[in-house]
Amino acid sequence: MMNTENTALQMIAEAARCPDYGPDMVKALMKKLDMNEKGFALLMNVAPSTVRLWTSGAAQPCGTAKRLMQIYETGPEIVGKIAGGQPPADERNL
Repeated sequence: MMNTENTALQMIAEAARCPDYGPDMVKALMKKLDMNEKGFALLMNVAPSTVRLWTSGAAQPCGTAKRLMQIYETGPEIVGKIAGGQPPADERNL
């Protein structure tokens, strides 16, 4: 059991630093997930105006939002599970 815990802790430690999701990175993630502003806002549990602020550069995502974006970027299939089984568009076209 201890080995599994160490592995999980190692993975978390390696992922501890989140990228700074600036406007271009947020837009690229939205495109990767095939989501518009409203859909991305629903996914992130924020108002569409917040997503507009992120994509315009008027505001930076908080740490928790950046971690979620990192998770969605590295595992877009998670979005499909959240959305009730629908994978992102790029996975549906494979």
